[in-house]
Amino acid sequence: MRGLELRERMLYTAKTVFLEMGFERASMDEIAARAETSKRTLYAHFENKEKLYLAVIDLVRTMYLTKLKTPGEYSDDTTEALVLFCGRFLEGLLFAWTIRMCRLSISEADRFPELVSKGYELRWYCLEPLASYFEALSMKGVMALDDAPRAAQQFMHLVTSSVDSLFESEETFAKEHERWISSAVRIFLHGALRRS
Repeated sequence: MRGLELRERMLYTAKTVFLEMGFERASMDEIAARAETSKRTLYAHFENKEKLYLAVIDLVRTMYLTKLKTPGEYSDDTTEALVLFCGRFLEGLLFAWTIRMCRLSISEADRFPELVSKGYELRWYCLEPLASYFEALSMKGVMALDDAPRAAQQFMHLVTSSVDSLFESEETFAKEHERWISSAVRIFLHGALRRS
């Protein structure tokens, strides 16, 4: 097996073990055994359990952004593109493993304070592709924005104003997310779209 494939298998295995057992109880022995490799090989790729956990967080971020894509990949129509992008974004937050990863990151906030924004705040992973999309629309004259990254952040605040219910009632969140998305997109675009 090539080194890159082995590393990937170890990362996916570690993700599963961390989600099942938590950071504290997960051991490098358990991860190596489940990845069908030696502990020595695992340590050759990841210096310690903390570094492995950080690599898992990066893996989760990459997986999330790959599935999310960019707004422009959903539609040429700005409104439809944003609604579909946000729908996929919120759908991703409802995946069981995403919720568990958020909760794991919260529980490990003292050990990894730098990860509070990376792990728990999965909702902000979308800011970069969203800001790029807004910047492109602004350059085409479709949107009137001075600061695309700030606009992306403001937009996602609108969209995620109800995301905290994710940790309370997933059923309510699932029923209401389409209405929340449509409202957020309408409010944001009302002020941002250039009028001809």
